[in-house]
Amino acid sequence: MGRKKSYDRDALIDKSVEMFRDHGFAGASTQMLVEGLGVNRYSLYAEFGSKQALFDAALERYDARVIDRNFGPLETPGAGVAEVRSLFEFYALASDSPAWGRGCLLCNTAVEFGPDDPSGSEFVQRYFTRLTNAFGAALQNAVATGELRSAVDPVAEADFFTSAVLGLFVMLRAEAPAETIQRAAQVAIAHLEALGREAGR
Repeated sequence: MGRKKSYDRDALIDKSVEMFRDHGFAGASTQMLVEGLGVNRYSLYAEFGSKQALFDAALERYDARVIDRNFGPLETPGAGVAEVRSLFEFYALASDSPAWGRGCLLCNTAVEFGPDDPSGSEFVQRYFTRLTNAFGAALQNAVATGELRSAVDPVAEADFFTSAVLGLFVMLRAEAPAETIQRAAQVAIAHLEALGREAGR
């Protein structure tokens, strides 16, 4: 009869999300993970096989929970200008934002690894695609309902807003001055509002 586990797999993944978000893949050593997760090295490797596999599980969990929570509203059928504006207002809170000093785990991973993906699962590329598609869907809805001008290109604007929010994540991670983050978010919001104004007004 196998020995009963003294830990919960889901709890280990949740804790590892926080550790990888704070320290990155390279910065979170195996010893740090063992101590932070409260399991021995044998149990860690028996459960996940490798540090990379644990990291992959953390990325999946972060995408399913945090990205769903923050970007899910953009993916709803009725999303439009209000949802895009709310997202930037949320991150404009700067020091009150949950990303303050931590950034976004997937954005941090993109900065850490660049184009390389040791897992082979293309987590970062999937993340970029999801964000761009989420913005694109909301903007397309806004054009269809007349919230935005018919001449607005949802694809090009989605690329812009994706770049803008990723830039905010980097500034939040680096604890840039709150005023700088707020101004950057306000510029993105002002750009959004300008897309809805009639030409010549």
